[in-house]
Amino acid sequence: MDSKHRVLIVEDSPDLAEALQKNLSLDGYEVSLATRAAQALPLVASERPELIILDLGLPDRDGYSVLKELRERGNSCPVLILSARNLEADKLEGFRLGADDYVTKPFSVMELLARISALLRRASAKSTAESATAAVVVSDDDLHERYGLTARQTAVARLLAEGCSNAEIARRLSVSYFTARNHTEQVLAKLGVSSRAAVGAVVFGQV
Repeated sequence: MDSKHRVLIVEDSPDLAEALQKNLSLDGYEVSLATRAAQALPLVASERPELIILDLGLPDRDGYSVLKELRERGNSCPVLILSARNLEADKLEGFRLGADDYVTKPFSVMELLARISALLRRASAKSTAESATAAVVVSDDDLHERYGLTARQTAVARLLAEGCSNAEIARRLSVSYFTARNHTEQVLAKLGVSSRAAVGAVVFGQV
């Protein structure tokens, strides 16, 4: 890892929080800990983490409400929910509120580290895409005429080019996760590509 990414762990179990901190630190991350929502929110503002690992069962507030407040404040930091709640409804609620990933307890440390790395790569790609927005040469009309994209599919294509996940697309377009996933599949099919990076190449006029 070239530079240390800042990760905030919001977890009320001291043993689990310390174990996570140790594993992430060994993997090269700079880690902060919070055991309550009242500690976590000020840390987000002061330390500006690049990724947040969020437990749902906090002693002072439900983790969902913390996530909701972060998104309402305009904070787009990737959030990975780490929770013992394993029902599909729990996961869908997390994604609806703006979570980028959801891992259930018990979990594999190696899988968790891989998911964290993937989220940070995606966030980096999104940042790069946003900085290149001024270079966009393919207009909405061109995307419609060349590829037959509808207005909604064009919006999805531009979000994919920014590196957005299906969960983030759903949040930003105020649609369900499944609708966002279906739009993503339709965009990939119409553009004749198989990856989000390739969508970006089309949107930014690189093909």
